[in-house]
Amino acid sequence: MTRSFEVHKYSIDNLCRLLSRKSNSEEYAISQKPHLQYFESYFGALEAKTILVENTYIDKDYLEDYSAYYVRSFHDYSRKCFRFHFFNKRFTKKSFLKILERLNPDTVNIANLQCFYLGFIVVKPIPQTIIGRTCLKTYPPLDRRHFPIIRKYTANLFGINLDIDSIAYQEQDSIVAACATSALWSVFQGTGLLFQHGIPSPVEITKTAIQHLPFETRYFPNKGLFPEQMAAAIRKIGLEPYLVKIEDYFVLTSTIYAYLKQGIPHILGIKLYDITGNIEYLGRHAVAVTGYSLDRSKNPITNSQYPKLTSTWIDKLYVHDDQIGPFARMELDNDGTLNSDSLSTSWRDKAGGNTKVRAEPEILLFPLYHKIRIPFHLIYSIVLHLDQLTKSINNYLKVNTFSDIEWDIYLTTVEQEKNTFCYLALN
Repeated sequence: MTRSFEVHKYSIDNLCRLLSRKSNSEEYAISQKPHLQYFESYFGALEAKTILVENTYIDKDYLEDYSAYYVRSFHDYSRKCFRFHFFNKRFTKKSFLKILERLNPDTVNIANLQCFYLGFIVVKPIPQTIIGRTCLKTYPPLDRRHFPIIRKYTANLFGINLDIDSIAYQEQDSIVAACATSALWSVFQGTGLLFQHGIPSPVEITKTAIQHLPFETRYFPNKGLFPEQMAAAIRKIGLEPYLVKIEDYFVLTSTIYAYLKQGIPHILGIKLYDITGNIEYLGRHAVAVTGYSLDRSKNPITNSQYPKLTSTWIDKLYVHDDQIGPFARMELDNDGTLNSDSLSTSWRDKAGGNTKVRAEPEILLFPLYHKIRIPFHLIYSIVLHLDQLTKSINNYLKVNTFSDIEWDIYLTTVEQEKNTFCYLALN
């Protein structure tokens, strides 16, 4: 049993060393991964204290990738993974052994072990792209952060069930998946529970996406997917793709808010630019939108031609970026460098910093249940006319009765509305 797990004090150096040792990768290579820089900041915010390493773990998604590609490789890759568990309480291997023996020491026991749990990272035994299925606790809400699509995951640690509210993430596997595949996989984690469909593995998503629109070359390695191919993967699981072209911040925030508030995750397609010196186009990228920050202490993004919406208070998006990490921040802080509205990213620029790569939003792709038939833009057009009507009434009557109306447009269900009306009636 003692060889089945290890307990280490958390530090970013220890995490780097453990990732290197368990994946058989060079420590220098691991230290240069942007994920490690991101985890240093993320675990710092969550105040991680302990890493518990599960030395033998079977991961379903990795097994699918393994059987599709790695089992036929010349190199003898293992089919077993490792799983790193994180806690914001310091304890030792001896303490954890006592927990397993049900001796319940005063420092840590089964009941409060759950309270200290921050989530887990599956480490794959393959080169470079080692971050497998990852479920980590979200940033503290602070009354402005919203993560409507998180679901409950249970990690069974030697008979102890540890729950974590998150949405699964994993790094792009450069062989069997592309960034769009990883983003779709995270999105399907949310829609799978919401719309009751099976969640395909990355390799299954890639195969589905490219079977009708194949490249000129072989399926694997796979370097990227077109929007049409992502739509094919969405249809395969029984949902309908809904694509929105992004024109500016207003379209971006209003559309994201309308669907994400109901718990529908989606794909954000972006163009990346390095603005360290001359603006350099880096290529297209896809991320899964998982949350947003709605901060009323800051000035909202407004435009005289648009009505005032609740979504205009959004100042940050949280995305699963396979090249960075889970719940990565993208700020709506347009600095005027690009000709269109852009967002900050955590991507490293040519100088090694992470403040000089901008994202220009291009499309949003939503996987919707087929009975969700009314598109957002139709409701918005009605609200636009109502807003113009109220302003006309104000001007005609020379009053300010309707001058400060804030419209809250979002998708909901009949059941939720009935519960709301029932609550109001009872109160």
